[in-house]
Amino acid sequence: MNSGYGFENIYLDYAGLSRKTPFIPNYDHGWSFEDVPSKNSTLKHLSNTHLAWNSRVCNNLRSKTSKKIFITGAPFLLWKKANFIKKDTKKKSLFFPSHSTSKISQDIGPIEIHKIIGKLDPFLKPIDICLHWQDYVKEKNIYERLGYNVFTAGGIFSDKFLPNFYNILQNYEFTLSNKLGTYILYSIDLGIPFSLVGREPNYFNHSRDKNKSLNYKISDYKYGKKVIGIFNGIHTKINLEQKKIVEEECGSKNIINSDKLKKIILEELSDSFKSSKGFAALSKQLIKSYYIQFFK
Repeated sequence: MNSGYGFENIYLDYAGLSRKTPFIPNYDHGWSFEDVPSKNSTLKHLSNTHLAWNSRVCNNLRSKTSKKIFITGAPFLLWKKANFIKKDTKKKSLFFPSHSTSKISQDIGPIEIHKIIGKLDPFLKPIDICLHWQDYVKEKNIYERLGYNVFTAGGIFSDKFLPNFYNILQNYEFTLSNKLGTYILYSIDLGIPFSLVGREPNYFNHSRDKNKSLNYKISDYKYGKKVIGIFNGIHTKINLEQKKIVEEECGSKNIINSDKLKKIILEELSDSFKSSKGFAALSKQLIKSYYIQFFK
């Protein structure tokens, strides 16, 4: 199945199922600092099942919906273990600038990122840049003119995203950003210290995305504000608080059994033939997968 970051195929591989198996359960797409990730879409999703990365999201969802909620752990942990990914430090630091999406814009660009990096201590340098695909297309040349090596893991709807991402990430001693993001989990889990530096970006919901406010910051969320405090400033080592929160958010101690995941996926598929809502969920999933395959 074609999906964001290849997560559905990671789940299918782990469950020992063919990648052609329709994948109907909804699932977390990244590290969310809201009580419920993409709340509107998640609660209204046609599937009766949601796969949560961790107990925090699981418990929050169970308080708001009658859907069946299961903790799986983050899909990237399943892929990382299956592919024996290890840190192989060859370079100094990698910076993840805050990024825009097709629906959400933000107010920090390459020049301000360059100024943030310019104020950092020399021991963190040289610093390379890793951009979200949408920003890579627009900003790669700007960063290169400013003197940076620039990388991207590629389009988010590719099964190659995770291999590309780890091929970049595993080379670095440190990672940094001016914004909280899932790359923190990837970094700390791999043993790479992360530092949150510079000004927090403001986000603008120019597309009126139903899951976001018109204007917002990560610190507007109670949990986001807590995490900012844990990672703010320069960190050359991973402290116990950081390690604990990453383990909790990745669900690394609650990885689902492969047979149980297989049963969940197949039961949801079987149920989709028993009701109009279920058949609608199946149809929507197949249309989405084909759309991603041919148009993304």
